[in-house]
Amino acid sequence: MDFRKITVNDIGIIKPFLYNSGIDTCDYTVGGLFMWRDYFSMEYAVKDGALYSRLFAKDGSVYYNIPLGVPIEMGIERLKKELKTDKLSFCTVPEKVLPEVSGAFKNIKITEQTDFSDYVYNAEDLRLFGGKKYGGQRNMLHQFKRENPVYSYDEINGENAPYITEFLREHYKVSENAGEFEREEENKVLEVLNNFGVYGFFGSMLKADGRIVGFSLGERVGENVFVHIEKADRNVKGAYQMLVNLFAERYAGGNVKFINREEDMGDAGLRTSKLSYHPVKLLRKYLVEI
Repeated sequence: MDFRKITVNDIGIIKPFLYNSGIDTCDYTVGGLFMWRDYFSMEYAVKDGALYSRLFAKDGSVYYNIPLGVPIEMGIERLKKELKTDKLSFCTVPEKVLPEVSGAFKNIKITEQTDFSDYVYNAEDLRLFGGKKYGGQRNMLHQFKRENPVYSYDEINGENAPYITEFLREHYKVSENAGEFEREEENKVLEVLNNFGVYGFFGSMLKADGRIVGFSLGERVGENVFVHIEKADRNVKGAYQMLVNLFAERYAGGNVKFINREEDMGDAGLRTSKLSYHPVKLLRKYLVEI
């Protein structure tokens, strides 16, 4: 099987497999795959109408994603035959396909990857911030509006995306002591902005008195909207809450039922923040070793 490095130019090839997979975790979206392709040295191969992909952990371990475009058991058997091995490891296997994997193979080890569960919210909850449980978020919205009576929420496009780049460099420039993970995130956010049409994301920037104070970018797959990038000026109170609410109002109407705000990656502060918006479900993922 001819595996090759994934590049941004492969979005057009891989995207149809992702969107037709029926898998609703962020790992099987354009943002989830392409924004982290270099950090994990991802590769892919297309054979007999199916997509196979893999990544390399920092310790050199090789992990595969679930084959797409083919029944899972058949795809895994093809992988084993092509690679001439009976031992394969699959990472971030969604809970919804776990029975199909575990039922097909006897000698397997399954381990939950608790830091990689996706936080999923009712779109209506984030549009309305209704009820007592969202009282804190509503208070932050009111504070933002009081302190910034002249604000706007403007669509991002290829022409104004460079202004977002300036905002990032002013407020989110990683330090010289930043780790590889932080540097890669910065690089890929800039890549998205520089290749806006290629990624196909949508989003808007929040302005206060004409000054950018935050922005969000995401993509839609079926009844789910995924928020891949969300940044705000931490010195502007209520900016993050405004982004969450306005993004839901603008992009999660119609047939969109859920908003996926992705994982917490084991970060305690991020976990607290995600829980404060009251997810309706966690999409659990597993490491499966065959």
